[in-house]
Amino acid sequence: MSNHLPISSSNKSIVVLPFVNMSADVENEYFSDGITEEIINALTTVKGLKVIARTSSFAFKNKNIDVRSIGQQLGVSTVLEGSVRKAKNRVRITAQLINTNDGTHFWSKNFDRDLEDIFTLQDEISILLADQIRENFGHIEIPSVLNATTTRNIEAYDLWLKGSFHLKRKDYEDIKAALKLFKDAIKVDPHYSEAYAYLGETYIQAAALNMFPNEEGNNLARIAAEKAIELNAENAKAHLVLAYIKLFSDWNWDGALIEYDKAIQYGLSEQNDFITYYYIFIKEDFDRAIQVARGETETDPLHVHSHWQLGLTYYFARRFEDSIVAFNNALEIDPNYAEALRFRGLVKGYLGKFKEALVDINRALEMIGGLGPANLDLLVLNILMGKNEEVLAILKKSKFLDSSDPAVLYSLLNMPGEAIYWLEKAYEERSVNMATLKTFWVWDNLRDNARFKEIYAQMNFPPSIENKHNPEPITISQPTLIFSKNEIKSHLEQLGKLMEEDQIYLDPTISLRHLAEKLDLQPNKLSWLLNEQIGKNFNEYINAFRLISFKEKALNPKNNNITLLGLAYESGFNSKTVFNVYFKKMEGMTPKAWVKSQIK
Repeated sequence: MSNHLPISSSNKSIVVLPFVNMSADVENEYFSDGITEEIINALTTVKGLKVIARTSSFAFKNKNIDVRSIGQQLGVSTVLEGSVRKAKNRVRITAQLINTNDGTHFWSKNFDRDLEDIFTLQDEISILLADQIRENFGHIEIPSVLNATTTRNIEAYDLWLKGSFHLKRKDYEDIKAALKLFKDAIKVDPHYSEAYAYLGETYIQAAALNMFPNEEGNNLARIAAEKAIELNAENAKAHLVLAYIKLFSDWNWDGALIEYDKAIQYGLSEQNDFITYYYIFIKEDFDRAIQVARGETETDPLHVHSHWQLGLTYYFARRFEDSIVAFNNALEIDPNYAEALRFRGLVKGYLGKFKEALVDINRALEMIGGLGPANLDLLVLNILMGKNEEVLAILKKSKFLDSSDPAVLYSLLNMPGEAIYWLEKAYEERSVNMATLKTFWVWDNLRDNARFKEIYAQMNFPPSIENKHNPEPITISQPTLIFSKNEIKSHLEQLGKLMEEDQIYLDPTISLRHLAEKLDLQPNKLSWLLNEQIGKNFNEYINAFRLISFKEKALNPKNNNITLLGLAYESGFNSKTVFNVYFKKMEGMTPKAWVKSQIK
């Protein structure tokens, strides 16, 4: 995208590409997609690992693109490719990790299991992937369990996967389908916490699409989320659903943040829409909101919503030029994304670019059949253009589903009496837009009004942060010592003995976890020791010994009858590609050229 900042590649980073459905039945596509998403979700719980979100990953579905190009676009060092074959009660999963710098495959594995073992298998694959990234690129903390599945019922899980597939599409028919599927999953397994949590989110989406009155939808969502938490107190999705309800329906600011903090504690990514809204509308911390929204564009750079969300955040912060850049990026991904078009039109209106604004908003209206909030945007634009009488004529004959809409228009028209009348109705209806009273400039004409002050006081907004335009910089913490100096010395001596005397590096199957067992250390601690005290990741450390061994063997005349690759295998390397790439990286030439250079 022409306006994007270049994405720098993080060494400890991965994109999980959509697993290919190799099943005979094309209807099993939801299953292979579901496996992909479960692995993505599990990896996001690994601290220090950048994981590209689902939408940007799925942008490459069914596309034959070189992994080096994918790595450059997404700013990742590693790509996971795989396939799923589901037949009756058996499943086969293949997976391979590829280095995006040079396209080399440095790990691959096949898994054949009974379908009922799919839950354990997903966690096993996720941990193996995280291990490989840690061994090849540097220290990360890996939990002992990544994927806390809340059902062991394969039929319920199957229904939940199908429901999730429909929920993510978010249109009317899909939301209807998702509601039924999550309810069916709960019938099959009444103790399925995740199904209740997703049902709660679906109720919120359904209310937004007017399938339910807003209050009814929120109440149904609340009941479902609370049931999910009753079954599993650490269900991040359920806590996030409650956070949204408490923010936009209950106006319980502290309660919303408590639920949000629990969601983060239990695995929710810190880059998310909820916290941007909280920073904007409740804390009045636009800089922090922008910081979070930018983070979303890094972990999900090909998702139109990420750039739209960043544009929206700039919009509320009145940084209109930056807002247009973000909306342009969203429209570069999807030129028919009406939400980005209508907001870009609004922004252009506030900048006085009325002709361009009209084009955007009218085009958005065409795309959505003349319905929706773009009609309100058109009225706002007319007010900005000074066409107040035209707007008033339309207002008098219009009906509004949300009373906050005419309140906004009358406020912009500087007609406080009419604005307050509708704002009071919006308060009674518990309109979600009441949460915007504190910071949204559309209410500025009412702020000196006595009745507005009373309504505002009833909202009980917390104080804004101090120095909101100069937030504290995010500092990079220094590595924490997890061993004493004497312990470090002792562990390094033990490690040296295993290498020098026992020559454990000659074992081609040695892994960081295996080596940790030999040292009687937790794998996370050994990873820290290698990276922070020796300055090498696991593979760099092990392969350095293997390289020395290879050189000694290659220069020994007794080995003249053995190929260089054979000597590499004898030295502990288990892959021709890995050996050649590592050797050239360290010596600047091929193994064959090096041997020739050593012969006098």
